[in-house]
Amino acid sequence: MKLLTHENQWMGGETVIVLGMFDGVHRGHEQLMLRANQLAQRDGLKSVVYTFSTHPMATFAPERVPPQLDTRSERIRSIAQKGVDAAVLRPFDRAFAALSPEAFVRLICETMQPRHVVIGFNYSFGCKGAGKAEDMIRLGKDYGFETHVVSEVSVGGAPVSSTRIRGAVTQGDMEATRELLDRPYQICGVVRSGKRLGRTLDFPTANLAYPKGKALPPCGVYAARVTLRGEEYIAAVNIGKHPTAPGGEETIEANLIDYDGGECYGCHMRVALYTRIREERLFDSLELLREEVLKNREQVRAYFARTDAPDGF
Repeated sequence: MKLLTHENQWMGGETVIVLGMFDGVHRGHEQLMLRANQLAQRDGLKSVVYTFSTHPMATFAPERVPPQLDTRSERIRSIAQKGVDAAVLRPFDRAFAALSPEAFVRLICETMQPRHVVIGFNYSFGCKGAGKAEDMIRLGKDYGFETHVVSEVSVGGAPVSSTRIRGAVTQGDMEATRELLDRPYQICGVVRSGKRLGRTLDFPTANLAYPKGKALPPCGVYAARVTLRGEEYIAAVNIGKHPTAPGGEETIEANLIDYDGGECYGCHMRVALYTRIREERLFDSLELLREEVLKNREQVRAYFARTDAPDGF
């Protein structure tokens, strides 16, 4: 996938453009990109996701930006996995925010040459979100492109949305999160030095800093799959401060099971959360904490042995 930071960089001819914010790249977003790819293949065009590098609210009221489901790099990776040809992650500034709906459409037509525009049923555009789906359909007729409005996607009788997924994450319901995203919830980053508490307990861990601005589940221990140095491991992942050994910042601490690769400081690590094992607790001693860590490791093994078993096993 070609990555651009401005619509003026596009030099690839006529397009099928997918418009949206795409926080989380969930099942609903997937349908938008699938439709764009189908149209592009049918008509010999390029499919392009057009979105913003930051949440629009960050320009006017940064304190009101909701926790994001993806960091920028995570969102790029998720979009690329959907098979589109290119993505534009444009800066959202006050001048851009002031564009009328028609001025916005004129801008993308002059630079991206859309023959088709794909939007969700609740998409809004232009200054203060004044433009709606019916306006895009009307403007498409004036500017020479066809508008395709994709209906809502529902799971469990309710629409899939970034807001709904954010709620599931903050409640620690990783199963619901996975169902809505169609993939496990992921946290990515570079391994850094922590409290070295794992060494004290004879279970060395790989630690990530809390990603700024990202939605995180409640403190506790989670069953996860961790990708490190190109290999995947199951892990008991602690999110929090470890109240039994106070001090230091909150961290995401992965206790990798069956890992013998040595120190990994500076390596990129991806943590995919599957289920919550327990809440964060204060133990009376490090020995009791060690016993709990052993128990959690076995719970993680049992969880993945159960979920990975063939149907009918």
